[in-house]
Amino acid sequence: MLTSGEKASDIVREKLLVNGGTAVIPLQKGDFCTITSTDNGRAFTSDKLNRHNFKYEFSVFDVVVDLLKKSPQRKAKKGNAHGKGDKVGYGRCTADTVVGTIAIHYFGKKPGESCFDPVFVLAAVLEWAGIAKNGWGYIQLL
Repeated sequence: MLTSGEKASDIVREKLLVNGGTAVIPLQKGDFCTITSTDNGRAFTSDKLNRHNFKYEFSVFDVVVDLLKKSPQRKAKKGNAHGKGDKVGYGRCTADTVVGTIAIHYFGKKPGESCFDPVFVLAAVLEWAGIAKNGWGYIQLL
């Protein structure tokens, strides 16, 4: 659980380091993903996100939590970036969704651009860290 003044990025990083830098985390549909700390604890990779070839800074979790803090009931739709109409700012990839806010505030995407959708892994990690509930179609801050 996130307390006042704590950052989600620090909680996830510390929990991962306590686990030796690698953790196997259950995904919502019953599969598992492996996350691994990289860059001396500044970033992480996952086998489900480009097979450990793409790094995410832990700050991506702060972006998600900032959205949840501002959302009604501290809950936001996950969204989607897979459909033809789901470009940044449109369809199911708007700024009030988790995928939309990651695209805009983490990746720096502009309206109409395509983006990668890492939410299924990031939501599972937030639940594993005790920060948020990974619900069907939404994430809610604990």
